[in-house]
Amino acid sequence: MQRFADRAMDALVWVVFVVLFIGAALLVKVAAALLVVLIVLALLLGLTLRVLRRTRTTRGARPPRAARGPRTARTPRRRDPR
Repeated sequence: MQRFADRAMDALVWVVFVVLFIGAALLVKVAAALLVVLIVLALLLGLTLRVLRRTRTTRGARPPRAARGPRTARTPRRRDPR
């Protein structure tokens, strides 16, 4: 009976090892796939922003606004006494 228990324990250890090994391999694959997806999304975002910037500058281009001077205190308007 002891021999059967030893073999069962060995089999159980091997099954746990295989399950953990396969799980780790799948996690690595999922992580790699997510990394690829993030890289592709980043590239697409960069291309989209570049296209938007080009179309914004070519369509209805306005000269840049003139720089304003420092703000000064305004004098209140005088009301005409009636």
